Amino acid sequence: MKRGPSSVLGEKRLSLVKKTFPHLEINEVQINNNGWDHDILIINNEIVFRFPKSEHLLTKVIDEMQILDRLALKRPIIKIPKYEPVYWNKKFIAVTYAFLKGQSLSDYIDFPINEDPENAKLISDFLTKLHSIDISDMNDTNLETIHTLHYWEKLYASVKKNVFPFLNTYQQNEISEVFIPFINNYTTITDRKALIHGDLTASNIIFNKTRNQIYGIIDFTDAQFGDPAFDFAGLYWTFGPDFTQKVLSGYSSTECTASIFNRVRVFYGLQPVFHELLYAVKNGQKINWESALNRFSQLKSLI
Repeated sequence: MKRGPSSVLGEKRLSLVKKTFPHLEINEVQINNNGWDHDILIINNEIVFRFPKSEHLLTKVIDEMQILDRLALKRPIIKIPKYEPVYWNKKFIAVTYAFLKGQSLSDYIDFPINEDPENAKLISDFLTKLHSIDISDMNDTNLETIHTLHYWEKLYASVKKNVFPFLNTYQQNEISEVFIPFINNYTTITDRKALIHGDLTASNIIFNKTRNQIYGIIDFTDAQFGDPAFDFAGLYWTFGPDFTQKVLSGYSSTECTASIFNRVRVFYGLQPVFHELLYAVKNGQKINWESALNRFSQLKSLI
């Protein structure tokens, strides 16, 4: 039987694990190489091996290790990975860490996350401690600010070029009504910068079904120096304003949380869909355009 490229790649990664950890007894292997940035191997439901897909991402993983070490000193209640580097022929190729027991929260989107107030508290505590890390302590990393005015202008231009042709005029106007005010007022919105996760979505939040509770947070690949309000975007998009406000109620910051929530409500919490749509369009994936913007329109109506 002919094997696909994903299967072959997974076997190559597994072969590297066996060579670098020859005494590791392997009884069960889960391989996930569908992600944008990494190939993941989970061994015996106990150990994770994370292989960056490019040299550029290897550098970002080194930065991740420093972030996680700094964050661990602040002792967040929620679990975070403890990375250990993996070398082959003296070259850094991956990281390994103890498997966080549970599954991605994206597998439990219908779970009533609001019912247990501890879920909001766990994320509040995590974001408070992450955002309080002194940026000057990260000077020896390659971290930078990615979400600049140019970044948002480029995203909007890409949406107009690649997404607008599939939309009617009303939908196009709805999108422009969100992007244009944000871009025009960008320099006056906030000048605060913090170390942010950059991709705090349901996919990177671990849910423990046994505990019936959020358990861990993973994947700091998109960490950067940016507006702390951005880290509430994925929560707002997936779980809505009520849960987001519960998280903010336990979040400590020098900035008024109402101001943070407003930036999430009018822009950050509405834009996640466009990254997904652009990726789908560029990769020729099928999109149901009749429903693609339903969530966007629903949340925009709350502005």
